[in-house]
Amino acid sequence: MWQVAWAGCVGRWRSQEQKRPDAGIKQILMPQFALVHSLALQQTLYRMGEAVLEAYPFIAEIRLSAPNKHHFLYDLSPFNVANNDEVHHAADRPYGLIQATITHDDASDAGPAWDSYAGLV
Repeated sequence: MWQVAWAGCVGRWRSQEQKRPDAGIKQILMPQFALVHSLALQQTLYRMGEAVLEAYPFIAEIRLSAPNKHHFLYDLSPFNVANNDEVHHAADRPYGLIQATITHDDASDAGPAWDSYAGLV
C-alpha cells in the first residue's frame, strides 16, 4: 500500500557545498516512508528528512511535502470474498498537503534560495 501513498510526495533540498548528492536520496527516502512506524504523516516526513541529513551532512535542509490521502480497506465480505489488504477505497476527505522542513542546526541562512517567482525575472 505504501506505493499508493507515495504518489505525489515531493522532496527538495539545499546544499551547503557545491556537492550534489547521487541518486541515493530516493533510496533513503523510500524505505523510511515504507518501514518507519509512525502515528502521523508529519512524523514520517521528519524521519525521512532526518535520514537524508544523516547520510549527506553537506545538505543544509530538506523540504518534503506529501498529500494526506486516506485509503480505507474495502469490505468485500458481502460478496463472500476475502480482502487480503489488496483492495482499498481512496477517500477524497479528509485531505490536505502535509509539509515538513528539516534543517541542520548549523545550516547557513537560505537567503533567497526558496523564493519563488512568477514569470520571467
